[in-house]
Amino acid sequence: MTCGNFSTESDDSVPRYSGLRPMAPQLLSRSLMRLPIEHRSLTWLVTCAVAGVVATGCVAPPKKVVTLKPPGQQVKKVAAPEPLLGPLPPASDTIVKATSFTAYVPRPGEVPGVVGKLGRYKVSAGQNLLDIAREGGLGFRELRDANPKVDEWEPSAGVELTMPTRRILPTPTRWEGLVINIPEFRLYLFPIDTRPGEREPIMTWPVGIGAEYAQSPIRQFRVKSKDEKPTWVVPDSIYAKMEEPKRVVPPGPDNPLGDYRIRLDFDLYAIHGTNDPWSVGRLTTHGCVRLYPEDIEFVYQIVDRGYPGEFVYQPVKVGERKGRVFVEVHMDVYEMFEDLQAHARSVVAKAGLESRIDPERFETAVCQQLGVPIDVTRDSGQASADEASDDQVAAGE
Repeated sequence: MTCGNFSTESDDSVPRYSGLRPMAPQLLSRSLMRLPIEHRSLTWLVTCAVAGVVATGCVAPPKKVVTLKPPGQQVKKVAAPEPLLGPLPPASDTIVKATSFTAYVPRPGEVPGVVGKLGRYKVSAGQNLLDIAREGGLGFRELRDANPKVDEWEPSAGVELTMPTRRILPTPTRWEGLVINIPEFRLYLFPIDTRPGEREPIMTWPVGIGAEYAQSPIRQFRVKSKDEKPTWVVPDSIYAKMEEPKRVVPPGPDNPLGDYRIRLDFDLYAIHGTNDPWSVGRLTTHGCVRLYPEDIEFVYQIVDRGYPGEFVYQPVKVGERKGRVFVEVHMDVYEMFEDLQAHARSVVAKAGLESRIDPERFETAVCQQLGVPIDVTRDSGQASADEASDDQVAAGE
């Protein structure tokens, strides 16, 4: 099956913390999530070197000019099938921010569960996807990808958006600490004493990542240090390209690091805030990770020196929910795979789910790249979007 051009690629909860505050005391009550890591027993080692050319800083690089079609040539339009989202709840006039959930953490060899529910929101006059995404705890691209037929800059008042608040857990080397799935533009926080085979409180936030020519690395790391109101010392490679060159940018509204920075233990990489919230959920940095100002403030309080983490690259994730098989597919933003369909099939084969999927539905889901879990079970039935509660995610349940 040949994938059509199903979307137009342009670049690259109430109250605000609804769902977040009830979980925060539970997370912060875990002493292991707050104490310095040097006092804990860890068994894994930091591996993989990263290319030095990427470590050039954190300011948003200039946008690349993308030619959509060669001059004088006609671009063949491919009709897009309806998104394979399954049953959806009624649209609401309220945006619900879903940042925390309880999930079953799979043991080795088990398939992750599917957490959360898809939401629907009715757009009000004057709103755009950037503002809606931030209020809903989402990134721009994930909201856009889940709504391929909606104008991303000027959605019509009354149009109903799918809020991609259902997801499959990524599969890091170890289920602990900070996990950034690059193609998903999303950071997950697992307790560092996570026990596979049990339910654990997990939090997640959208992030901005490195541009195609300044890619975020794929490797494990630990937190080296953190600082509030950081001063940005401009690297030479960025200084040479600045319209108004500055060697040092003090704290304040012009500082691209925002109010909080969490340094990682290699090169110049960091997880930090931003003075441009619209850059979250996009390819906007020289390899660092950006969060919305309100999100980095929360993460900053939890992590400490030595806190573990990992960058992973998983555009295709598979999971199970109540005996049904789901696939979640994101754009291969760094073009790591020559054939995403072939890679997706290998992910399914590794999970031992080949005999349980509908091949045609599976291939369509891979082509559409909606970024939300799609039911691809081999039969005519479809799992209801509101059948299971957010914590009903354990494989086999």
